[in-house]
Amino acid sequence: MELENFKELWNKDTGDDLPEVSLEKQKEIHSPLQMLKLNMETEFWLMIITLPMLMSGFPFAAKDANIKIISAFVVVLTLALIVYFYSRFLKLYKMLCKQSINTNYDLFNLKTQLLISKEIYIAYYISYIPLAFLLSLITINFHFEMKYNLAIFGISFMITLLLVWFIVKYWIYYMYGRYIKDVVRLVDELNGIEVEAVPERKKISWFERSQKFFMNKFGIRGNILNTVIWFVSVYLFIILFLTVVLFIFIIAGALLDFIDLNELQKALDRMN
Repeated sequence: MELENFKELWNKDTGDDLPEVSLEKQKEIHSPLQMLKLNMETEFWLMIITLPMLMSGFPFAAKDANIKIISAFVVVLTLALIVYFYSRFLKLYKMLCKQSINTNYDLFNLKTQLLISKEIYIAYYISYIPLAFLLSLITINFHFEMKYNLAIFGISFMITLLLVWFIVKYWIYYMYGRYIKDVVRLVDELNGIEVEAVPERKKISWFERSQKFFMNKFGIRGNILNTVIWFVSVYLFIILFLTVVLFIFIIAGALLDFIDLNELQKALDRMN
């Protein structure tokens, strides 16, 4: 009897008499959804391009057979993680392309899927931390007692942590977070949920300024150009910045006699 009541209630709630969303609000929601889809396409192709560089970081050329086996295992694990995430990514992308926003029920479903996908996206990048930990161990051949191996391990792992922090804080926000926030706010407004007033921002980030410039110049596809330029620029900046910092640290250590350059060279040679 309770099951029949539940079915009746469900049919009533999801029937044709659901309040429709006005065309004005549909257009307002369509804009951030369009940007989400465009950014998803852009990130997918960036991943395809950068994946070979990621795979090249695994020490397949190591003489130790155990290291080769563990490296192969980490590669399989990494690829499985990527395939799983991007299958969810593709599912969300198809939903954004097909999802109607005619009723409040559609909007509520859209809001739920976006918030869930955002958490999965964050978990995807955080899951690289233990993989980076293992890869850093592989790089030094698991020998902490060898001179400078612990320092090399620590630096490699810290670089990964900084990159994940940067991605979670900035990349997710500018690519998806702010658009998801806009959609959620609009859905809550339409459902009578009290929302916080959007604070007026005094400063606009350089990313947003260049995005506005390229979109005014080339239309919505200008967002792709802006994303690619920033992706490549930040990637090169991180490499250059870390190289300079490490170079300064090594030179200072050599001058202060707490780094032996010959021993450091031997430690680096062991990784090759």
